[in-house]
Amino acid sequence: MSNAALGQTNPSLLPSDAEGFAFLEGAWNVSHRKLKEPLTGRVEWSEFTGTAAFVTLLDGLMSVEDLRSDKGVPFGGAVRLFDRAKRTWSDQWVPYSTGVLQGAQHGSFKDGVGTFLAEDEWNGKKIRVRGQWRRVSKSEVTWEQAASTDEGKTWEVNWWMRFERVAAQK
Repeated sequence: MSNAALGQTNPSLLPSDAEGFAFLEGAWNVSHRKLKEPLTGRVEWSEFTGTAAFVTLLDGLMSVEDLRSDKGVPFGGAVRLFDRAKRTWSDQWVPYSTGVLQGAQHGSFKDGVGTFLAEDEWNGKKIRVRGQWRRVSKSEVTWEQAASTDEGKTWEVNWWMRFERVAAQK
């Protein structure tokens, strides 16, 4: 039986640390700022806290996220998969309210910033959406979601999250 048939492949085709999501592995405290009425011109934010847990699987090809409120109630998560041939990621949200995997944003990392884009629809209008991960340090990461109604010329940030790593228990 060939290595490919066994699922084995060239390790160089796995995502490097610089282009992967393994940096998120573990437990985090999360501060959220979410725009109450996106794409209306109103700038009123909802702020809340919660937790996140990330697991990296398949030698870095998959990252799974579990987001919860500060009371431990789940509200969503994400599944991220690495395309070996294109060396890009798909990033898909799963709201707890429906359990339905949403359409993917696609992108990659450059200089510690992961940018992921997709076409979407908001209130019957076509929009572009962008998610960006920023590695601030080993113990701090930010993520923001933005939307554009003018094909990416301008962006409105509608959700911003700051992740602080939970110290390992001894």
